[in-house]
Amino acid sequence: MNTLAADTTRAVRGWVPADMTRAQMVTAAALSLIAAQLALRAWVTQGSWFFEDDFQFLSDIALGRDDLDWYLRPHNVHFMPLSFVLVKIVTLGGPFAWWLAVVETLLLQLAASVSCWWMLRKLFGDRPAILAPLTVYLFSIFSVPTLTWYAAMINQLPLHTCIFLGVLAHVTYLRTRHYRWALVAALVTAVGLLFYVKAIALLMVFGLLALLYFGRGPFVRRFLGVVRRYLWGWLTYAALGAAYLVMYWIHMPREPAEGGTDYLGLARSMLFDTLGTGLTGLSWSWDLLNGGPRSVTDPSTFLVAVSWVVVTAVWFYLYATRVRVLRSLVLLVPYLLLGYGIIAVGRSSSFGAVSGNEARYLSDTSAILALVLALATMHLKGAWESSARRPEPLLTVRLSHRSIVAGLVVYVAASTFSTVMYARPWHDGNVTKDYGLRAIESIEDAERPELADVPVPDDVMWNANAPYNLTSVFFAPLGDRFTTPAVSNDLQVLDDDGDVTQAVVVPGMTSVPGTVAGCGHLVQELPETVALQAETFDFPFWMTIGYLAGSDGEMAVSAGDVSETVPVRAGLHTLFLRTEGAFDTVRLRATDGATICVDQITVGTLEATG
Repeated sequence: MNTLAADTTRAVRGWVPADMTRAQMVTAAALSLIAAQLALRAWVTQGSWFFEDDFQFLSDIALGRDDLDWYLRPHNVHFMPLSFVLVKIVTLGGPFAWWLAVVETLLLQLAASVSCWWMLRKLFGDRPAILAPLTVYLFSIFSVPTLTWYAAMINQLPLHTCIFLGVLAHVTYLRTRHYRWALVAALVTAVGLLFYVKAIALLMVFGLLALLYFGRGPFVRRFLGVVRRYLWGWLTYAALGAAYLVMYWIHMPREPAEGGTDYLGLARSMLFDTLGTGLTGLSWSWDLLNGGPRSVTDPSTFLVAVSWVVVTAVWFYLYATRVRVLRSLVLLVPYLLLGYGIIAVGRSSSFGAVSGNEARYLSDTSAILALVLALATMHLKGAWESSARRPEPLLTVRLSHRSIVAGLVVYVAASTFSTVMYARPWHDGNVTKDYGLRAIESIEDAERPELADVPVPDDVMWNANAPYNLTSVFFAPLGDRFTTPAVSNDLQVLDDDGDVTQAVVVPGMTSVPGTVAGCGHLVQELPETVALQAETFDFPFWMTIGYLAGSDGEMAVSAGDVSETVPVRAGLHTLFLRTEGAFDTVRLRATDGATICVDQITVGTLEATG
C-alpha cells in the first residue's frame, strides 16, 4: 500500500513543471476543482426543466406584463427585481429556452465558485489549506436543489457571490480602514438584497467578523473599540439596512399564518437531520415531495448519528490543536438561527416541520460554512486575533496531509452520490418536464390548433396557482402558435400526456330528440328552441352542438347568461361553447338564411377523447 502511494505521488509530481511555485499549484488545483464541480452541476442542471413559479414568470413576460411595477413587485414575500431580470434574459432565447437557463445557471455558479476561491486566497493566502473549505463549498449538497429549480436559483446563486465578495470587501476595510472598501461592501450587499432578502444577514456577518477578529480585550472594550475604529462603515451599513427594512415593511404583504409552527420539529428536521447529513455529504436518502420532482431529505437515524459523530470529531480535533477555533462558530450559529427563524415564521407555519427537510433553505449556509471552516483552520491575514496552532496541543496526534486529502475525497464522493440521488427525479419521471415538452412538440406539429382553455393537470401546475394553470397562460411563451377561443368548431384539448387531442363534453345534460326526420332540430331564420332533459346547474359548463350545415355561415345561440353569434362550417361538425348560468332550453337561429340540422346538444365538462 505504501509503495502504491509512493508511486502515485511520484507520478503526480511528474506532471507538475519543476519551476511551478506553490501558489501556482494551489491555483491550478483550485481551478481544477471548480471545473470538476461545474461538470457535475452541468449534468444536474441540463436534465431538469422549468417548474411551478418559473411558469408564472415566463408567462407574465410573454403576456407583456413585465413593466417596472412587475419587476418591483413582491413575489411570495421576496423582493427580487434583479432575479426577474435574469428571467427576462432567458426569454430572449425563445419559448421555454431551458438551454439558456442552463447556461445562465452555470455562469452564476462559476461566478460564485471563483468568488469563493478569490475570497479565500485574499483573506488567507495562496496556501494549500484554502482548498479544504473551497472543496466543501464546491460540492455541498445544500446548493444542489437550487440548480434544478430555476426560481430558487435566481435568488440563491447570486447571493453566494455577494456573500463572498461582500466579506472580501469588508475584511479589506477592516484591514486598511479605507472607507471606499466599506462602500464596496455596502454596494455588494445592496445588489444581494435585490436578489434575495436574506442578504440582509451579511450586515450581521460584517459586525461579527470585526468583533471577533479585529478587536481586543473584554467584550465591552472590544465592542466600543470596533465601533469607534470603523464608525463610518457602521453608519453606512446601518443606513443601508434601515432603508431596506423600511421598504420591505411598507411593500411586502403581511398575511396571517395558516397554522401553528412546530418549532421543535422544525429545529430537528432543519438543524439536526438536514444540516448534519449535508455537512458530511451523507444526504443519500430523499423523499419525493407531493409526487416530485422536488425531494426533501429523509435520512436514517444511523446516517444522522454518523454525520454528527464526524462533525463533532472534526471540531474537537480543531479545538484540541488550535486556539480561537470556536469563534468561527459564533459567526455560523446566528446565521443558522436566522435562517431557521425565517422558515419558522414563513413556510413552516403553512407546510409544517417538513420544510426543514428542504436542503435548498440551507443553500447560502454552504457559502458561510466555507468562511467558517477557513477561519477555524487558518490565520486570517491582518486580523488582530485569529486561529493559530496551540503552543501545547490537547492532542498529540496530528493528521497528515494525506489523511486530510483522503477525508476530502470521501466527502466529495459522498456528496456526489447525494447529488445524483437528488437529481434523478428531475431528470427521469419529471411529470412537468415530460408533459411540457410533449405539449410544446404536439402544439407545433398541430399547426396552430384551437385549444380549450382548461387547466393543465394538477401534478403539472397546482390549481392554487390559477390562472397560471390555464392552457392560455401556461403556454403563453409559445405566442400565436395556438389559440384558445371560447367558441370553436371541432375544439381540441391537451390530454394528460400533453398531446393535442379532440375534445369531448362528458354529458351532464342532453337535449331531447328532434322531430324532423333525418335532421333532428331544423334551424333556419326563425328561432328554434331546443329543450334539455332537465335544467343545468348555475355553473360554468361547456356545451356542444352537433350539426350538419349546407354552407358556411353563422348561428345565434342563447343559453342561460350566454348569447353568442357563432360561426358554422359546411358539413358535419361539432360546435363548442362555454356557458354561464342555469338553463333548460337552448335557443338557435341561422342568421344568414342557411339551413342547419342540429343532432344533439350536450352540456357538461370538457375532456379529451379516449
